[in-house]
Amino acid sequence: MTKICVLTTVHQAYDGRIYHKQCKSLKKAGYDVTLLAPKPDKMIKDDGINLIPIEKPKNELKRFLHAFKVFKLAKETKADLYHFHDPELIPVGVLLRIFTRKPVIFDVHEHYPNAIMSKKYLKSWLKKPIRLAYEIIEKLSLPILSGVIYTTEEIGKRYKSYTSCKIENYPLTDMFPPLQKVKGDHHTLLYLGGITRIRGIEELIAGFAKVAIERPEAKLLFVGGFESDSFEREIKQKVKEHHLEEKVQFKGKVPYEQIEGYLSTASIGIIPYLPVPNHLVCLPNKLFEYMAAGVAVISSDFPHYRKVVESSSSGLLIDPESPQSIATAMISLLDDATLTDEMGQNGRVAFETKYNWNSEEKKLVAFYRKILTK
Repeated sequence: MTKICVLTTVHQAYDGRIYHKQCKSLKKAGYDVTLLAPKPDKMIKDDGINLIPIEKPKNELKRFLHAFKVFKLAKETKADLYHFHDPELIPVGVLLRIFTRKPVIFDVHEHYPNAIMSKKYLKSWLKKPIRLAYEIIEKLSLPILSGVIYTTEEIGKRYKSYTSCKIENYPLTDMFPPLQKVKGDHHTLLYLGGITRIRGIEELIAGFAKVAIERPEAKLLFVGGFESDSFEREIKQKVKEHHLEEKVQFKGKVPYEQIEGYLSTASIGIIPYLPVPNHLVCLPNKLFEYMAAGVAVISSDFPHYRKVVESSSSGLLIDPESPQSIATAMISLLDDATLTDEMGQNGRVAFETKYNWNSEEKKLVAFYRKILTK
């Protein structure tokens, strides 16, 4: 049996994209799959995937240095193909390729040069040198590696000269059963995912504060973790200042397999991402998860997002930097349950026919076969 070793030092062990989609799809395709990932609080057994838990570094520098320790563990698996998911693992991928002579795939989750420029913890004067250093490392390393997996055409432009494949992170069909006749609470709005400044959380709170005055029955639910303790304190203070304590709830980070349960409690999902460079070339997972759950979408008006939302008639577009624009869209859907349901149903149809993991799974397995037979 062909042995596969999947590596991540950043993402949680049971990450939706890495574990629940890719690893399980590869196992189903007949591969022997081992995953090296940060140690989870609780291990899942009897799924046929061998998890080797590793220490998760606490900061960027330690993440980079720790990556080299992963090389030894990965090499010891004696895999026939290695598949890594984090940019700091590029040196590990190169070493694995050189010392094992086995194929190595780099899975690119976002436009990393753009992401570097959006990092708040980096000093402004450091961002360009770090971006340049990354681009040089990537350019030198990619010819050594065997293949690249990427999302969106814009990101893929950087990898067209290499053996590459576009695989989107669409939702699992098994995770989102057919819609019930009654969908969620028409007064509940949901934000799903990491709670960070560049994802427009301040503007979202300000917009919802306007909604709460005109529509006191409205509620806003956050499902996801804060980027930092300081940002959590800042946002919760803003909630208090707007007297929204009874209308805004924070559920924290939840396991991937529990996402659908929270989506079923709402009828409107919000993506208020700000126009930072990386957001302009990537598609957020939550857009398709909202659609899969039959939740009407309120989304930032960026070209990629607009193409999906408008072509599927699944929601409304907003200026994420304008709390008034956010509030207007919220009120439009809160006041029109029929329109909200219709958009939710449209999104669900688009998910069933196009934006689901089944199509991407086939591309993943075909790409593996191509790499393994080169």
